Amino acid sequence: MSNIHDQAMHYIYQQVLERLLGHMSQPQRASLQLLIQRLLLVAGGPEYIGTFKLLVVQGADHRSARLLAILRAAQLSIALRAPVTFQLQVRVVGLPAASSALLEHHERSFDALFLHDDPRVHLQMVKAGVVETFNRQHSAAEPWALARDALLLFGHLVDARPEALLGSRMHLELAAAAGLACEGQPCADVLVTAMPVRQRRRYLAWARRGLRLAGDTGLITAQPCLAALAERLGQLHGLSGLPVGEPEMPSHEQPAQAPMRLLAIDDLLPQLLSEGELDRMMGQHLEPAQDTTPLAAYLDPLALAQLHDLHSRCLAQPPRREALRLVGQRAPGNQQVPQQARFTQAYGVDQSQLICMLYVPFAERGRGLERFLRCRHPDMLVALPYLHRALQGKPCPDAVKHWLVNTSGLALGHLRAIYGGRLQHATRSLLAGLARRDVRLRLLAREAAV
Repeated sequence: MSNIHDQAMHYIYQQVLERLLGHMSQPQRASLQLLIQRLLLVAGGPEYIGTFKLLVVQGADHRSARLLAILRAAQLSIALRAPVTFQLQVRVVGLPAASSALLEHHERSFDALFLHDDPRVHLQMVKAGVVETFNRQHSAAEPWALARDALLLFGHLVDARPEALLGSRMHLELAAAAGLACEGQPCADVLVTAMPVRQRRRYLAWARRGLRLAGDTGLITAQPCLAALAERLGQLHGLSGLPVGEPEMPSHEQPAQAPMRLLAIDDLLPQLLSEGELDRMMGQHLEPAQDTTPLAAYLDPLALAQLHDLHSRCLAQPPRREALRLVGQRAPGNQQVPQQARFTQAYGVDQSQLICMLYVPFAERGRGLERFLRCRHPDMLVALPYLHRALQGKPCPDAVKHWLVNTSGLALGHLRAIYGGRLQHATRSLLAGLARRDVRLRLLAREAAV
């Protein structure tokens, strides 16, 4: 029975490879042969390809789907020529503001490539600090407590601009999740990426600066151990969410095992940027605008537009109190929750708390508190002196404390730290550095800072 099963699976894999080759253009097929040669060389020769492990961090954009298809074609092509082939580890990294539709895109890609039942392929997902087997049924939005607090604290303490909130902080969340995927198991030999060399250099320069700001003196070379780098950037993510105390960057120790290397194949696969038959085979139905959005592979592309609209209305100082809703959100009378509101649901923060953060009322000893109350909570103006007392740690009615916690979404200790500006120097420098970059790691104008 086992022999019959193996023959049947071999036939299925051969059909998958024929479909892949049939949907590739001539340049793609030529690049595939070059990729196979490079993989055999990096593995140390054909005799070592059976123990060679490739890691790919899967996004839900067209580039990621095409890259996975090319790697699958290489894996199956080697298997037809040799008794063994390399192992492929596919890890889906979820971020808090990710759309629930992203897992469906992954599922379509995995089904088209017949990945689920192949023992040479390992499908995993990293979500909310947990590594688990990939399952598209886990698409329901769940509050991420640490990410939620980090988002609110960053907005109140440093910068509430949408570009800063969803800027380089998102890369730290991504690095923390990728680093978690490497813990407690043997690391892959190489991480495969099609990221252009210019973007890789920009990312490495940003990582160097962030680690220096946090006091990490560990050397980052041009070809670092990627698992160690992801772990160190994950530690930065932890520091960026701490408003009090004096956190220190842990000392960096060299990994005991062989370092995970980077295998860049952007020079072999320039056609990943263009449309082709592979998109239709993979079942990708993303809109072109969504596919080109920064971090569209990991982040709901509507989130940035929603925050932009809400932020601009908060700064407009309306003459009277009006309901502020995310773009496309329906009136409260309709019980149906639109997809455009997924951002607030994923972070576990309600819209009133998000609006509070965008007004930045508590920083600099409550400089914007009165304006916030006049615009959004005029009935609380009479309690303004008690609000200041609560933020200063002085005795005040419990109802005032509860109002502060419910309105902001943060604990009273965090609010008092924001109010007094109590930040350790290294943490303040790190947060200020994170606020200077958008999701493409480009500099933001200082004069636009809140």
